[in-house]
Amino acid sequence: MPQTIVNLTLPIVTEKITRILNTYPRGPYQEAFHSSELRQKLTAYVISRLPVIYVTMENARACDLDAPIECYSHDQHEQIEQLIHQGIESIMTHRSNPSKRQSAPLSKATDVPSHWFG
Repeated sequence: MPQTIVNLTLPIVTEKITRILNTYPRGPYQEAFHSSELRQKLTAYVISRLPVIYVTMENARACDLDAPIECYSHDQHEQIEQLIHQGIESIMTHRSNPSKRQSAPLSKATDVPSHWFG
């Protein structure tokens, strides 16, 4: 019987992001994250900071695929929600205050060897 590997983390995070964003003001937050690009950045922010849970279809009985949310503990759910809030604030802060990178003027290369290399 062929097995299929299923990522349980992505649908949970996606669902929680939608639910949490609905609690934020429509103004800057919901409108900003309506963009699929920012929503993907938020999803990546959260998932990159979590242990990802995969199951095979044969092992799905331990974590029911109809309710994958039960595969995480209460503490892990709180951590996911906290990461979503942190990600929202991080992305919104970066979006409203983009860092202005000032490039240093390039110095003229000389024939003198660097003292760092001996």
